[in-house]
Amino acid sequence: MENDLYFCLIEPDSWKSVTQTGNFIPDSFAESGFINCYLSNDVETVANTTYTDETELLLVVIDPLRIHSPIKKEKEGETSVLKLSETFSIDAIIDRIRLKKSKKGRFSIHIKHFD
Repeated sequence: MENDLYFCLIEPDSWKSVTQTGNFIPDSFAESGFINCYLSNDVETVANTTYTDETELLLVVIDPLRIHSPIKKEKEGETSVLKLSETFSIDAIIDRIRLKKSKKGRFSIHIKHFD
């Protein structure tokens, strides 16, 4: 799978708890056995449809070259979900960005790729 970056959305207050072991273990992993990640063109839709009750999110930016677990790509409606079946080292996380909803009540995420 050739993608520049993967993105995961978590609640900002959970950052310390999901990384305390040195591995990235979000709540979704405990619930479903997968870490759900998204591609750049899907992450804004996911933020605005899945996290409707949240006013802030943390966008975790992941380097897929540093992931050594199996990745399963599934379609959920129009969205592609990358399901990682194992946790991974926080060394694979290259950035985290705090997102806030606009006055209109939506998250705005614009990711540009440069080659």
